[in-house]
Amino acid sequence: MNRRVGTVPEEQGAAYRLFDDMALGVFVLRDGLLVHANAALARLLGAPREALLGQPVTALLAEPKAGEPVDRHARRLDSAPVAGTYEASLRGAVRDVRVELTVHPHARDWVVQARDVTNRVRRQHALRQLVELGSAVRSLESEAAVREEVFRGLEALELGFAWLEPRGVGVELCMAALSPRLVPHAPALSGRVSAEVQGGWAPGLVRTWRDGAAWWEDLGVEASRFVAEARMDAVLAVFQRVEPHPAVGVRIDVEKAPVAMLVLAADWLVEEDVAAVRLFGQQVSSALDAARTVQRLAVRATALTALGRLASQAASAPHPRAFFGSGTEEIAGLLACDAVCLLLPAETRPEPGEPLELVYARGLSEDAVARVRRARLGSLPRPSGPLDAVHVLDAEACPAPTRDALRALAFQTLVSVPLRVRSRGVGTLSVLFHARRQLTPLELETLHSMGTHFAAAIESHRLLDEVRGRAEDLALMHEVGKALAATLELDRLLATGVTSLARIVDVPDAYVLLPDSKGERLAVRAATGNHPELVGRDLPLDLSHHSLAAEVFRTRQPLRVEDAREDTRLDDGLRQSTGGLAYMVLPLAVHAQMVGVAVMVETRRPRRFTAAELERADAIANQLSLALEGARLVEDLKKSYGELARAQEQLVHRERLVALGELSAVVAHEVRNPLGAIFNSVATIRRIIGADSPATPLVNIVGEEAERLNSIVADLLMFARPSSPHLSAASVTQLLEDAVGSALSDTGGNPPPPVRVEWVMEEDVPKVKVDERMIRQAFLNLAINAVQSMPQGGTLRVVARRAWMERPGVQVEICDTGPGIPLELRTRVFEPFFTTKAQGTGLGLAVVKRIVDSHLGQLLLEVPETGGTIFRLFLPLEPSLLPDTDPT
Repeated sequence: MNRRVGTVPEEQGAAYRLFDDMALGVFVLRDGLLVHANAALARLLGAPREALLGQPVTALLAEPKAGEPVDRHARRLDSAPVAGTYEASLRGAVRDVRVELTVHPHARDWVVQARDVTNRVRRQHALRQLVELGSAVRSLESEAAVREEVFRGLEALELGFAWLEPRGVGVELCMAALSPRLVPHAPALSGRVSAEVQGGWAPGLVRTWRDGAAWWEDLGVEASRFVAEARMDAVLAVFQRVEPHPAVGVRIDVEKAPVAMLVLAADWLVEEDVAAVRLFGQQVSSALDAARTVQRLAVRATALTALGRLASQAASAPHPRAFFGSGTEEIAGLLACDAVCLLLPAETRPEPGEPLELVYARGLSEDAVARVRRARLGSLPRPSGPLDAVHVLDAEACPAPTRDALRALAFQTLVSVPLRVRSRGVGTLSVLFHARRQLTPLELETLHSMGTHFAAAIESHRLLDEVRGRAEDLALMHEVGKALAATLELDRLLATGVTSLARIVDVPDAYVLLPDSKGERLAVRAATGNHPELVGRDLPLDLSHHSLAAEVFRTRQPLRVEDAREDTRLDDGLRQSTGGLAYMVLPLAVHAQMVGVAVMVETRRPRRFTAAELERADAIANQLSLALEGARLVEDLKKSYGELARAQEQLVHRERLVALGELSAVVAHEVRNPLGAIFNSVATIRRIIGADSPATPLVNIVGEEAERLNSIVADLLMFARPSSPHLSAASVTQLLEDAVGSALSDTGGNPPPPVRVEWVMEEDVPKVKVDERMIRQAFLNLAINAVQSMPQGGTLRVVARRAWMERPGVQVEICDTGPGIPLELRTRVFEPFFTTKAQGTGLGLAVVKRIVDSHLGQLLLEVPETGGTIFRLFLPLEPSLLPDTDPT
């Protein structure tokens, strides 16, 4: 016998050539060497037959040991009990192959059949791992974690799988993975893919959904029937390149209801594995069921915790806005929403159907906040159902303004949470999602509870604010009452009243208008806020004029204007001047007599003044009315006493002027006759001596002194016998320009001082009825006095403006930057013949005082601490009564 390894005589294996066509691997041993190996064995091991022949059996076995075929046959000849079939591992060219060996003795040889049992080993291992995987996922606490762990485990077992869920009339492929063993020719298709592919009910899916589990003969055929008809050929082309792969589909039930299907595919699957895969599906179903329960409990616990925090924050917040931030944060954390908006009524006590305003937004940019405000989310029509129910709305189903705003901001779901307290709405919470979202019953319940906390917090703070507001209003009314009772001065009363009215209703501006003596016009007498320059402005009371104040004065009924831009009863000029967007106008009346009108102006936004605000403001207005009436009576009494004192003073003054006039006439007569002779003599002497005479300066001195004496006589006559003014409408600014020009040019032959004139003339200075000659003389005297006080130069400031001093008029200010007037001399500057100038007569300012008094005006002197002198002259627009200034 030839036992040389690697060489086998051809005649030794010739008898076994009949095994060559068998599909099962067969080799023949003789004396421990392979004398024959068929083609199936060569394919199994991946080696050519020639390389196998002549090899010892120990070289063929991956783990040679006792029990190899030769030893087994020897023991069998010795009548030892030896199994004829057993498993072993054969060494292949690429990898070891697990086989089932069946040994048959044949004469001197042993015929060994090798059945490939690799898949059976993989199958046993995979099924065992499936059971372990199904047990492991039961400890996970979320459905997502269960699914992820199942998918990861199936990938590790090199199983192809698909997770499918019914969607409408079809089926959606949610997750799929193809093992490289399934599609070795297409590696790009292997691996897990998260997909949202819609398909149809293939026969295997129908059986799986109906029966709970089903055996699939060919995965490729089922896949081609799942996809659309246009893609069937492409799918079949992928799977037809390999042998048909079996698959098992199982139904996944959660909470006793079918929810999905899991399909497993592998080359080792057999129909008997359906029960094992069904068991795995039940384990997955149980794990999802438990995870859903755990998740629900966790969500409920989270919701209860959030509600507890929300209740604590609502109870401890010092004011609602301090609660809005933390409250909306709880909602955002619980629902994972993209934005939360809180909308409340603009008024403290909302009325049914009143629009809501956005007061707080979380998760929105400034531009988004502006869009949401315009969309008025709180004014959406309520769907049918309970008023306090939470409603989930699709953005496309909302009314046009809201739909357009949500579409522009990429929001697809709007959740509206009504905030109600004892069946009364106090606001709305709007929760926004960029994706389409359906809330679970637990989320709806939690959101409703959170809305209840929001509503309770808002209502409690509203009640607290209302109590505080009433207390503050009462305190303010008490304070105003004390302040109004503490004075009878009209200006102080008006200032206190207008400030209190603005505070009581929280407006930026307020005005008090009083009628003139004829009752034909209303004038602004007091103002608080941004437009103090409106004091003195008046408007007519006739019916043809559009004015809220005039209407209230005539009807004695209060008026409220929510949006001044849409109300035609407003005076356009006054509305533009005040910048008002909303108004409250109240009558000031005592018994049946109107004493004025109070106007409160909201300049920040259109506003609806509430009945409570009207009530509070009316209480202040009534107090102000009584105080004004008392002040008016006191003023009338003071005026009566003043008129009596002035009448007495005028009588005494008249007598003095009569005496002074007679004396002035005598003096003027006695002085001017010699003055005439002096003037003639001076002229004659000048002609006689000529211009070059040394005596000419002396003659000039005599002439100048004679002129000064003549001027003194003229001033004396003007002061003693002033003429009555002849009134006509004149421009104050023109008179000032003429007087200042004359004062600057009248320098007595000396060079003019470097005086700079600063003009401050308002554009709306009205004309006044005055005697132009007399007023020009008054302005000239004041201007000359100012220029003479600045011999070294300075600034002459001339001001003219509209003013009000018991009646409308014009105020003129002539200011210089000279040394000023000492304190001890200020009370005497208007006395006749008082002067501090070396060559002055002391009659210039006295004449100005007489002229101003004759026009029923006022002349005041002010010396600022910084130096200089200011003369303020007030002229009424129309002096109603002029005194008789003729002493005769």
